[in-house]
Amino acid sequence: MRSRFILILLLSPWVVFQTYAQNLTPSEAGSTESLDLSQTELRINALSLLVGPVLDISYEHVLSESSGLGGSLLLNFGGDNYGSQKFALSPFYRFYFFDQKDYGSRGLFVEGFSSLTLVEPYTEWVELRDGSFVEQENGNQFQWSIGFAAGRKWINQKGFSFEIFLGVGRYLLSTATTDEVHPRIGASFGKRF
Repeated sequence: MRSRFILILLLSPWVVFQTYAQNLTPSEAGSTESLDLSQTELRINALSLLVGPVLDISYEHVLSESSGLGGSLLLNFGGDNYGSQKFALSPFYRFYFFDQKDYGSRGLFVEGFSSLTLVEPYTEWVELRDGSFVEQENGNQFQWSIGFAAGRKWINQKGFSFEIFLGVGRYLLSTATTDEVHPRIGASFGKRF
């Protein structure tokens, strides 16, 4: 069941792109000036797939040549290499600078993000009345964080993109988990349409 879900998520950007490409006239398909490649972008974080069985998919809507608004969905399928996050939904806002030509929204960027995260159980030591300690495991809990990231994005004339980014977020709710901060790191491939 899980493998079917992953396959559907991986193939859905291709289906959307194929449907869009079939609606183009031959003159539009050959001319990059006729195509509007700066509306939306779908990306998959290849680094998270390599580090652990973690699926990280992002969607970005380009607001202008220097800004974009989007969201990221992270699903951790049991990898210990990606921190305590099991699931995360992270909206973000990006500001691009230094390379605002051609299709816009590319080049260096800074990003502010927030994240609603389900973190895995953690263990803590609880002191009993007699002075002894007992290990107690707490269940899954939701966390909310805010953070910042920076990176670089490249886009070719066909609308394919590659980006690298690095950032950190801080949990704002209970700090009882072992992690008070979480990374936002990636090397993503995507397509604008």
